[in-house]
Amino acid sequence: MGVIIKQSFWGTFIAYFGVGIGYINTLYLRPEFFSLDQIGLFTLVTANAMIVSPLCSIGMNGTYIKYFPLIKDSPRLARQFFSFQLLLIFAANILILAIAFLGRERIIEMFSKGTSEYANYLAITAIVVIVNSLFDQLYAYSSTILKVIFPAFLREVFLRLAAIVLVLGYAGGYFEFEWAVKGLAINYSVVLILLFIHLLVAHKIRLTFKLDLISKEWRHKIFNFGLYSMSMSVSFAILNNASYNQVSSMMGDSFNGIFVTCFFIGVIVEMPRRNMARVVAPLLSDSVNHDDRKQTEALYKKSSITMAAIGTLLFIGIMTNLNDLFSFIPKGDDFVQGFGVVLAVCGAKLVLMTSSFAGEIIGYSKDYKYNLLFQVLAALFLITANYFLIPLYGLNGVALSYFLTIFFHSIAKNTFVQKRFGIHPLMWSHVRLLVMGVFVYIAFYVFDTPLNPAITIIIRSILTTVIFTIILYKLKVSDDINRLLDSLVDRFLNRTN
Repeated sequence: MGVIIKQSFWGTFIAYFGVGIGYINTLYLRPEFFSLDQIGLFTLVTANAMIVSPLCSIGMNGTYIKYFPLIKDSPRLARQFFSFQLLLIFAANILILAIAFLGRERIIEMFSKGTSEYANYLAITAIVVIVNSLFDQLYAYSSTILKVIFPAFLREVFLRLAAIVLVLGYAGGYFEFEWAVKGLAINYSVVLILLFIHLLVAHKIRLTFKLDLISKEWRHKIFNFGLYSMSMSVSFAILNNASYNQVSSMMGDSFNGIFVTCFFIGVIVEMPRRNMARVVAPLLSDSVNHDDRKQTEALYKKSSITMAAIGTLLFIGIMTNLNDLFSFIPKGDDFVQGFGVVLAVCGAKLVLMTSSFAGEIIGYSKDYKYNLLFQVLAALFLITANYFLIPLYGLNGVALSYFLTIFFHSIAKNTFVQKRFGIHPLMWSHVRLLVMGVFVYIAFYVFDTPLNPAITIIIRSILTTVIFTIILYKLKVSDDINRLLDSLVDRFLNRTN
């Protein structure tokens, strides 16, 4: 357990540190030194790679994690299992990239209206696809041996720092923008090489071409669950990256630059959910598998109100400070066009937080494949909605598409859980939270100071947090949050006495 706690703590720290680096890069450095067209193109190269990469991984990373408990006691089988999967990934990369090469003219034509420059960087996207698919498999291996700190550092911190180097290198005149984009392929390749060397030296990873233990039964399991895992990963990647693709192809790279930056601002609302999932997921898995409906419902409801409270505070903090943020970040006058994007993304993430862990409950049950259905439908809905709403409303159209997708996706999963398990996440405490959230939002939306916008943001954020927390505590919205606050106050008083 000590190893798990250590890995979780440092993994969480690395994730938040990486987000901080990402904010510096996304909100200051790129807007300061790149044009809007360049920001959009720079992001599009990796966004498209993230959509295609799960296809080339063909679900092998998820399959390795799923079946590792069954093969870990046989080092020889485990080595063959992993090696066989790597061969499948190489084969999938060759096949899919060959298809892409044959359809190269069609791809160029698709982006010719909004981002003709992208045609010059298709090879960079291809390299990132190959490298990322292999990195995901090595990351899966690291997870099974409970050694995720270094790979997490590479993905969350190293890649973001390397991206900053590319921006600053271009800004300093050391190379042209073309090489800043090509540098993305170098960054991802370096990360893969470093992880492989780390596993080779520190953890003695070994590969083999002898596959005599990979029986027909094992191949059947690998391909079946791999298909499911791949479909989940592809649909998830579409939900997170397809809008970048569509904005660039339908509106142009400059608008994608605005969308990318504003989308990133709103993502912070969901960050606490990722950390909480690490704690709640094992408990939910146990209660669902033991058909302990009472415990499942308790976790479902408590998680919902706790995450909704945290998400509401973050929503208020971002939206009330947004105009001041736009007033001092580089190219803020252009990014203000994305106000609706930030609002929609913050709203969507708040809905996701409030919906609790419906997807996890489904995933741990015998009906886990319904998650795939909901995920695929959501991806198709997003693409279709973007196709119709972007021409009508521009950036507000893609923002509306994203919000509606997450809203209906969450409702579908919550409804399924209610029908299947007879439980739902909502309580009267959610009503109290909504009322107080509206009150605090209005109060601080009109709050202003004659000071520098950055100082105003700091003052407003502190006051918002203090007042929101006091009201939250007095109304007893979340028992877990109240207990945490009581504990913190007791510790403080004990230290001062």
